[in-house]
Amino acid sequence: MGEQDAILVVDADPEAVLLLSDFLEREGYSVVAAATGGEGLRLLRQERFALVLLDLQLPDVDSTVIMREAGRVAAPPEVIVVTGHATLDSAIQAVESRSAGYILKPVDLTRLGSIVARVFERRRLTQDNARLHTELAERLGESEALAAISATVSSTLDVREALRRICRELARLLGADTAAAYLHEFGTGQLVPTAAWRVPKEYLATLSSAPLPLKDQGFFLPLWAERRPVYSDDIAQDERFTHGMFRSIPHQSGLLLPLIVDDEVIGGFYLVWWTVRRRFSAQDLRALDHVCEQVGFFLRNARLYEQAERNRHRLEVLNDVSRRLAAVHDAEEVLTIIVNEAARLVGAEAAGLRLLEGDDLVISARTESAATVMSRPRLKLGESLSGLVGATGESVVVEDLAADTRHDPAHKRGALERGFRGFIGVPLRAHGRVVGTLNVFTKGARHFLPDEIALLSALADQASLAIEKSRLFRETEEGRALLDRGSGCH
Repeated sequence: MGEQDAILVVDADPEAVLLLSDFLEREGYSVVAAATGGEGLRLLRQERFALVLLDLQLPDVDSTVIMREAGRVAAPPEVIVVTGHATLDSAIQAVESRSAGYILKPVDLTRLGSIVARVFERRRLTQDNARLHTELAERLGESEALAAISATVSSTLDVREALRRICRELARLLGADTAAAYLHEFGTGQLVPTAAWRVPKEYLATLSSAPLPLKDQGFFLPLWAERRPVYSDDIAQDERFTHGMFRSIPHQSGLLLPLIVDDEVIGGFYLVWWTVRRRFSAQDLRALDHVCEQVGFFLRNARLYEQAERNRHRLEVLNDVSRRLAAVHDAEEVLTIIVNEAARLVGAEAAGLRLLEGDDLVISARTESAATVMSRPRLKLGESLSGLVGATGESVVVEDLAADTRHDPAHKRGALERGFRGFIGVPLRAHGRVVGTLNVFTKGARHFLPDEIALLSALADQASLAIEKSRLFRETEEGRALLDRGSGCH
């Protein structure tokens, strides 16, 4: 039996103490003995007991004092009165103190064993009821949180606002002081702050701007590979939480929950307890799986909605570009429209276009911001990233130019100096052969989605047709002008 199940025997008679202790220990109980009332009071205040066997005749303390003290401690023990001086007054005293039993000396051990067994069974049932009540309250809290999260996810498709509300519900469910949501930025391998709830003003700037580099942290493996929560009740001393963000916002406890969508970890929630040491049982963490699963469903739907809206918008842009290009015949204006729309289509900060002249790719149009990343007027096929696109006829995608060795050194240096890290290059084709390249550049590293690459390729196909149409129009106009000059000579 555990320490909380011990029996305290308070009796000045050493023979009685020995008899009771030997019997109860043979029955499997842990026994602690006190020869005086004072010693009994001290033990009651310092340790936890399930039962007190109390002699009414103590030399130093009135037994009623011990009974009252037993009723005041946390998880009060039950009391069985053991006396060799049975009187009406002592019986009344035992009843008034709500004792679990009244036994006369010499003690009937069989009767004592039966009473003690009932006391422990009653105590076990009480503890089970308390545990079930706690579990029910926890499940109710979990259900309420799930209901609130469900209401949140069905009321908005704004990811940031929904994540802020989910932070609120998670904090309420777990009793956290502050909660923040992070999403995984694929190009950088960082967790980027996206939403938060109840952040103190003095820490708002830090929490809202400081990303977490996953691979430099001790929680990378459990969070990302094993997909399980990570927590600490002593952040300052925990080697897994060494990033500057954790050190710059002094807090006692923290919990990081993985956010999984379509079997992929796409982010996490970080919950903060500023002063409380918060620990979690395996059952607590399992319950949180249901909450995170619900959030994952929402984010999946929100991502699908965002993607559908993004595709709808981009198709509208493609149709608009097609109409604009159809109305323009000037070659320079056509090329300008193409590079501007390419940047707008994928949210890039710079774009440029090169056309093939012999074995050289020559800059034909670029946005003003692309001047530093497309500084060389001519590139050979196979040279740098544009040359690679032209030589292979395949798209080239670079999430981080800093790590790429194929880029022209001068272009790479200019790009990195101005913060350009992401790149997509797609071929321009006419009559089945490559006639140029269309390139876009983004500030910061970026993970390009397949639909973004596909849409840029679709724009490149439109651009190729528009360029070919412009060339034919120019040749037609030149031919007509030549005919006009020839007819004027006759």
